[in-house]
Amino acid sequence: MEVFLLILLFILLIISPITLLIGLYKVLFQKEDKKFGIQLLIYSLIVLIIGFGSCIAFDVNP
Repeated sequence: MEVFLLILLFILLIISPITLLIGLYKVLFQKEDKKFGIQLLIYSLIVLIIGFGSCIAFDVNP
């Protein structure tokens, strides 16, 4: 089960920076779709924080 969660988190950590860049592009250059860009930025940052935190928690085994 731990391996499945690590694989899922790894996939999310690969996708999250891509959505972060798309969100930045939408906020900076596409003014008519700014609200969706802000939502992408918020969600991708949340996924990055949770993903890195979970990976560190799985790596530190007592």
